[in-house]
Amino acid sequence: MFVIKLSDIHGEPWDLDTSSHNPSNETVKFGRFLLRVFLTDSGIDLIPSTPIVGFLYDEDYPFALAGISEPALAPISVTVELKRLSDGNKIYKANTELYHLPVPEKPQSIARLDTRYGGLHVKSDGSEWEAVFPYSFYLDGAWLASNPDHLRQFSDLGYNILHIVPGGQGIGYDLHQLDLWFDEAEKLGLWIMFDMRWTYQDNDYVRIQVERYRRRKNMLLWYTADEPDGHENPPSAPSKAYAFIKSLDPYHPISLCLNCENYYFESYSSGADIVLADVYPVGTNVTYSNKYR
Repeated sequence: MFVIKLSDIHGEPWDLDTSSHNPSNETVKFGRFLLRVFLTDSGIDLIPSTPIVGFLYDEDYPFALAGISEPALAPISVTVELKRLSDGNKIYKANTELYHLPVPEKPQSIARLDTRYGGLHVKSDGSEWEAVFPYSFYLDGAWLASNPDHLRQFSDLGYNILHIVPGGQGIGYDLHQLDLWFDEAEKLGLWIMFDMRWTYQDNDYVRIQVERYRRRKNMLLWYTADEPDGHENPPSAPSKAYAFIKSLDPYHPISLCLNCENYYFESYSSGADIVLADVYPVGTNVTYSNKYR
C-alpha cells in the first residue's frame, strides 16, 4: 500500500494552512480532493481517481500489482497526483519509485523498510519476515582483531548489528578477515551494516564490496556516506552511489549519516533509504566549528 504523508523537505510546496495539524491524533481537513496514483511511463492506474473529503495525514491507500507489472530488478517510476476540487482545481504532484522484485536466484537475505510504522523487516532462505530493531555502535576492527572473544562478548551484551568502520586507505578492510568475522556474526545472529564511507564515490570499489557481500544471509543494509555534509562531499555523491548500489543489489536498503542541521539536507538525504544522525550528548564543544554546529 501507499502511505501518503506531508513532507517539509520533498515535493511541491503545500499552500494550505497546516497550523492546526497534529499528526498523532487529528484529521487534517483542507477541502475536497481527488487522489490518483499511476505508473509514470504508461499512465496505468494503481489507484484510480479517488474522492477524498479533507486530507488524512499518514493515510494508507492499498493497491494491487497483479497484471500491471512483472517482477524486475529495475524500479518502477510512480506519480502521486492530488487534485484540489476548488481554487482553480490546483494539482499537486510527487514522484517516487516502486520495486516489484523477483525471488533471488540464490539464497540470501532480503530486507525492506516499513514506511507505515517505521523499522526494518528481513528474511532469509524463504523464512517469514522478521522485525529488526537495529541496536549497535561503530566498531573498530582493531578492537575485534585484538581478541577472538570480542565479537561474542559484543553479541552477549545484546547488540544485534555488526557495523565495522573501515580504515582510510583503499577499501579499508582485510577482506579475508572480514569474511571470517561475518561468518562468526551469522552464527551469533548478528546482522551486517556494511560501511563504505571512504569508497562510496568510487564505483569500482563499491562493485567489489557489494558483489562480494550482497548474498550474505545476515546482510541487512549498506552504509555509504558518513557525515558528507560536514565533510562537504559533493551533494550529488550519495544519490549517485545510491543509484549504482541499487543497480547491483535492490534487495537491501541504503543508509547514511548526516551531521549538520540543514546543509544541503534535501540533496544528501535523497541518497538513502535511511538517514541517521550522530548524537553526541557528552563532551561535545562545537564553538569553534560553524560547519559542524
